[in-house]
Amino acid sequence: MSQRARSLLVLLVGGAVLLFAADTVVRTPGFLMPRDFLEYWAAGRVNLRAGNPYHPDELLAEQQLADPAREHAVMMWNPPSALAVYMPLGAFPPRWAALLWAGLQFVSVFAACDLLWRVYCPAWSDHSVTGFAGSGHGVTGPRQGHRWCAAGVAISFVGTWWLVAYGQNTGFILLGLAGFLHFRRRGMPLAAGACAALTALKPHLLACFGVLLVADVVTRRGAKALVAGAAVVALALGAAVAANPSVIGQFVEAARRPAEGAIPLSAWMLPVPAYWLRVWLAPGHFWVQFVPCAVACTGALAYRVWKGAAFDWQRALPLVVAASLIATPYGGWIFDLPVLLVPVVWAAARLVGEGRFALAAALVCGQAAITAASFVWVGALHAYWWVAPAALALCVPAVGRVPRS
Repeated sequence: MSQRARSLLVLLVGGAVLLFAADTVVRTPGFLMPRDFLEYWAAGRVNLRAGNPYHPDELLAEQQLADPAREHAVMMWNPPSALAVYMPLGAFPPRWAALLWAGLQFVSVFAACDLLWRVYCPAWSDHSVTGFAGSGHGVTGPRQGHRWCAAGVAISFVGTWWLVAYGQNTGFILLGLAGFLHFRRRGMPLAAGACAALTALKPHLLACFGVLLVADVVTRRGAKALVAGAAVVALALGAAVAANPSVIGQFVEAARRPAEGAIPLSAWMLPVPAYWLRVWLAPGHFWVQFVPCAVACTGALAYRVWKGAAFDWQRALPLVVAASLIATPYGGWIFDLPVLLVPVVWAAARLVGEGRFALAAALVCGQAAITAASFVWVGALHAYWWVAPAALALCVPAVGRVPRS
């Protein structure tokens, strides 16, 4: 038997085993449907039949097909272009779609961490990073660059497990960030921009990144990346509009005047500083929640202007992502935190690259402890405000410079 025939046989047998295992899982009575996944599955189905994916009654009707006990719709507030990702899910039965979605998110997180490790570990990258936006001297490690550590960071991180538990979409957003950085470093701006388009699934989470992406148009590579990203978003929007020509108007109307049964964005209790700022200073003025985001974006833009031609995405992205998440005007839930794997992987890679293995192990163990605590301590989602600061605090030891003998 030829090598090609053996490979094909292994692929077929492996696929059959995987399919059998998946079928066993979805038929298990104890299979739990991730709560938020149904908002994407239902919105995709509704839009495919030219309904209103932003109306609670239409979403609830679809969600009850998968969860008859559900009494209230879980709303989908992502922009219409995101429906291009969700519509294919509507072609699958809900349990199969949920399993496929969870698998894609899980794989996206691990693939993103691997790409980030390749960028930030000195054995892979051309230069290392000190400080979230600084420069420094890396210590070249073994050729494999302890690549397996990326998987350890992904497994230990709190956002990975809450992402899968809730059936959210942040794995794709993290993959978009990692792909953007990977392809920019390889001198492939069109591919980088296409990856960056994935961050448009939840643009409010990464406002600083979006501002810098637009500001980078002053460079040739930046312009190419922006055009590619805009083209991908436009194509996605076109797919959503092709299925439902009214979807843009439906989104605008839902944002302005949510239908009965839909909780408006201004009524959400959030685990982010912007929400508490509004509660303490001006409870009735939703715009106050956008002030921290505006300040962070202004600071990011000022930094970009100050650095000029010396601006480096590889060095800036960990801080940009952290600042964006902390200053986000809404969202920032515990299942949105996978984007923080950008600074966490950066920190772990730098510690390993400099031979500070004890601190790297402490970082991973600390992230695992946060993960365990978040599941043991049960509370409302907005009560998990402490998770993101705690995860970032563990990265601080990587900021300092190790004296070289």
